[in-house]
Amino acid sequence: MDDLGRRDLLKGAGALVALHAAGLSSPVAAGAAPDPAFAWGVASFDPTATSVLLWTRLAVSGSPPVELSWTIARDEALTDVAASGSVEVSPATDGCAIVEATGLSPDGTWWFAFITEDGARSPVGRTRTMRTAAVERLRLGVVSCSRYASGGFAAYRALAEREVDLVVHVGDYIYEDGKAGERPHEPPEELVALDQYRARYAQHRLDPDLQALHARHPMVAVWDDHEIAGNAWRGGAPGHDEATDGPWIDRLRAAGQAYSEWVPGRTSRSSVDGRLQAWRTLSLGGLAELVVLDTRSWGRDRQPASAAELGGPPEGGAPGSSRTILGEDQMRFATERLAGTDRAPRPPWVLLANQVMFHPLEVPVPVGSLAQAVEDEGFLVVDGKAVNPDQWDGYPQDRDRLVEAAGDQGGVVVLTGDVHSSWAWEGPTTAAGGGPAMVELVTPSVSTEALADRLPVPAGAVEAALSGLSDDLSHVELSSHGYLLVDLDADRVQGEWWYVDPDDASSARFGAARSAPRAVPMRLTEVDEPLPEPQGRSAPTPTTSRKAASPSSEPDDDGGDLPALVAGAGAVAVTALAGATVALRRRRPRPSP
Repeated sequence: MDDLGRRDLLKGAGALVALHAAGLSSPVAAGAAPDPAFAWGVASFDPTATSVLLWTRLAVSGSPPVELSWTIARDEALTDVAASGSVEVSPATDGCAIVEATGLSPDGTWWFAFITEDGARSPVGRTRTMRTAAVERLRLGVVSCSRYASGGFAAYRALAEREVDLVVHVGDYIYEDGKAGERPHEPPEELVALDQYRARYAQHRLDPDLQALHARHPMVAVWDDHEIAGNAWRGGAPGHDEATDGPWIDRLRAAGQAYSEWVPGRTSRSSVDGRLQAWRTLSLGGLAELVVLDTRSWGRDRQPASAAELGGPPEGGAPGSSRTILGEDQMRFATERLAGTDRAPRPPWVLLANQVMFHPLEVPVPVGSLAQAVEDEGFLVVDGKAVNPDQWDGYPQDRDRLVEAAGDQGGVVVLTGDVHSSWAWEGPTTAAGGGPAMVELVTPSVSTEALADRLPVPAGAVEAALSGLSDDLSHVELSSHGYLLVDLDADRVQGEWWYVDPDDASSARFGAARSAPRAVPMRLTEVDEPLPEPQGRSAPTPTTSRKAASPSSEPDDDGGDLPALVAGAGAVAVTALAGATVALRRRRPRPSP
């Protein structure tokens, strides 16, 4: 075993001890402790009403295939067995074992574990199956952007302690960069090859907070750019140099293979070039459907590089065509799910698991040097407004097609990550009368640098100025890390932002909440208190959020700069907004030289 493997096992043993002590994992047999051979814990993915994908990883570097037995049961002691079987693991899959447990009952809570032929035992994980009929309530946790070098993953542990039906990860599960930080990356260089991507996933999955989340809740995940390369599109990335990094398709296939080994789902591979096809749909019972989009690698054309390219055809595209963020096959799939044309009736709620901000965000910038600085950061300045071409703003025709497909039925919720901050938007919509027929809820980062940390002025000033840009914007908070809770019933959706300091799960605090009806107009209203925890569990005690108590979020009593920014010093406020747009682009860690 190499030095990295030895370090992994030592770290993993510590993680398993921590999980066991915290009561988030239990042994297969009474009195037995999880074996360090299963240092990366257990996880479950993509549950249906009658099945779920189970995952573990065994240290098998350089060894022949090893057979694992698995069990899923109705009780934590694993005595009331529902299904069992065996699976081979080998270096060909990086030691990862993925099995589908089938024949389960709907709406169930299940416990599962793995064991080797010589008796080494994994931790015990908990998972769920979905409902088949409409239910009174559905609850999801939504997370994104967990850069290992930026800090701890306490938000994952805080979410593990909540009661949810499912966790949805909307991208940037790992980061590919080699830039130094609070915790050293393994490997230390930027990732381009399969063994490098695998090693970074292995490092992440040794984190005890991430292990706690996976041991307790099933997850549906989709990748964004940092699982591949910053600002990737289907044909490349700005930082990818084929002369030094090799062919783009090789890197894309390697990233997809490592992702599907470590973060599996009910996905497939292209029969043409072997790329990962991550877009898919999962039924969440009669109440909702989760439509998972891949806005990054499947069909996305290169981001427009100028105002002239915005809305125009891609390279080699036919006259009159436009750039696409989804690709025609995925667009057809998405519009069918939104419109309900391939099934009847459409469930009350359609949730879009989406990576980059969907709602238009056009920020006024003054002419001159500041506008040039914004353009230098990769933004487009169109008619005096900055547009981020990496978001849906760079692909407006695709956005219009989805909005048109959604129509005025209501009940559409877009779940987004990527921007390391918290947002709540009404619309966009073509609903009759102009009322919103969808809402967008954006989760903050787990650990990656918050947007506010890049701002040249206090975050509160920028939040106030952003709030004045559009009546559609109901909530914005730029400073905090954490997660989003999405709570649905037949008539309303409520989004709750819970903020967590990256290195302290006990710091979890209620930050804000917005609620909207399912019926049009889907107007977001502010909610002062979180909803009660389901199944009789106690929620964390709501405390004042860091945003509310922060000097950067409230006017200073001594008449400093912030009152002028918030109260109407227009030029300064615009400068703050321009700084925010630059920060949005700079949020991505730069690769090491």
